[in-house]
Amino acid sequence: MQFYIKPEHFAKKTSFTIRDEKKNRLFQVRGTFFFGLRRLSIKDMNSQLLYRAKRRFDITFFKKYTIDDEKNNIIAEIYRTRGVRQPKFKIKALDKLVTIDGDLYGHEFSIRDEENALLASMGKRVFPSGEAYEIDVPSEKKPLLFLFIIIVLDQFLHERAKR
Repeated sequence: MQFYIKPEHFAKKTSFTIRDEKKNRLFQVRGTFFFGLRRLSIKDMNSQLLYRAKRRFDITFFKKYTIDDEKNNIIAEIYRTRGVRQPKFKIKALDKLVTIDGDLYGHEFSIRDEENALLASMGKRVFPSGEAYEIDVPSEKKPLLFLFIIIVLDQFLHERAKR
């Protein structure tokens, strides 16, 4: 399944809409960045909460983010630390480790499971109506979760710009 987001909305605004290829509105993403507490949520167009990401304070060297479902069950954890060229992330989703390949700041990356199967990918695409980020989620297991993980990664990379 493919989803599209306008670049000017993705990194610079705390709320934006995710659309399909026909420009139909599918999901609404809203973020709050207040006194170091970062939250991000994705809802369907009927305002039903699907997932919520929160930054948790942790005594380790890593920044920790969790993704909760609508029943407040933690279903994914993202740990962030500094790398040489770009931040490094350790992701655990659905009790499995997930790896990231590609250029995070260039918005050309993918996430894969332990068996190296593609869970989701993100890239820039040019259309007659302008540029958009295309997020492709071929996974049959919780595709919206992996869509949201891609969004969370990008949003938290740009969290300093949203203050």
